Amino acid sequence: MIWLAVVFALAGAATTAVSTSAQHLAAARAPVVALLLAAVLGPVGFAFHVLALDHGPIGLVQPIGVLGIVLAVPLRAALARSRPARGEVVAVAVTALAIAVLLLATDAREDAPSPDRTVLASSVGACAIVAVLLVALAAGVPRPTRRAFLLGAAAGILFGLMSVLVEARQLYVALAACGVGGVVVNQLAYRAARLSASMPVLNVVNCLLTLGFAHLVLGEVAHHTLATALASLLALAAMTWGLWRLGSADVTVADDDVLGRGHLRQAHRAAGVQLLGADADLGAEAELSAVGEPRRGVDQHRG
Repeated sequence: MIWLAVVFALAGAATTAVSTSAQHLAAARAPVVALLLAAVLGPVGFAFHVLALDHGPIGLVQPIGVLGIVLAVPLRAALARSRPARGEVVAVAVTALAIAVLLLATDAREDAPSPDRTVLASSVGACAIVAVLLVALAAGVPRPTRRAFLLGAAAGILFGLMSVLVEARQLYVALAACGVGGVVVNQLAYRAARLSASMPVLNVVNCLLTLGFAHLVLGEVAHHTLATALASLLALAAMTWGLWRLGSADVTVADDDVLGRGHLRQAHRAAGVQLLGADADLGAEAELSAVGEPRRGVDQHRG
C-alpha cells in the first residue's frame, strides 16, 4: 500500500517540523513545555518514518522526509509571530519544488525484489567505514566548523544506512549500531559548532545515500531515461542548495530570538571593533579555544 507510505512519511515530516520548531522555541526562551514536546515528538517522528518504510520504497519515503525541514520554517515563524525572511521563503520554495520533481522523476517500485544479502552487507560495510574515517579525520581538525561538517557528514551516512537496513529488513545488529552511532556522532557535531555547520550536510548526505542504495542495491527504482536522469540531477542540486540555505537560516533565527533580533549581537560586535581596533569580522565566527591558548581576535590585539 504505497499510499500508506506517503501518509506515514508526511506524518513523520510534519512531526519533525513541530519537533524542530519546539527545539528552536526552547533554545530561544527555554520553556519546559516546548522542550518536553521536542523530546517526545522525536521518537514519534522516527516511528512514522519506520512505518512509511514498511509500506513503501525508500526512494519515495526519504525525499518526503526532507519536507520536515521545509515545513519547520513557516511553523517556526508562526510560533514566533513573525514573517519568515525572504531568503528562507525562496529556499523553502526551491526545496519543495525540487522534492516534487525528484519524486516525479524517480519511478520507485513497490514490489522490488529482496536485495542480495552479500551485496547489501558489503555496501553497508563500505559506507560505515567511510563514516568511521570521517569521524577519525574530524578528531584531528582544530577548526570547530570544519570538524562539525565532517561529523555531520558521518552522521548522515549512519542515519542513511539505518533507513536502508529498516527498508531491507536485514542485518538488524548493524541497524542498531548505525542508529546508536548516528545519534552519538550527531551530538558530537552539535557540540563542536553551530547547527548550520552540520545539519545541511547531514540531510543532504542522508538523502543522497538512501537514493543511491534505492537505485544500486535495493533495486527499487526503474532505469532512468535521459530526461528523467537530468531532471533528477537538477532536482538534487536544487534540493542541496535549499537545504544549505535553510540550515544556515536556522542559526540566524535562533540567535535573533535570543538576542533581540540580532541588534544586541551586532552592537556588541561593533563596540568590540571600536574599542580594540580589531578587524570588522571579529566575532563573525565564535570559536572556543583550549585552556591556556589565546582567543582569536581578542588577545592578539592586547599588549
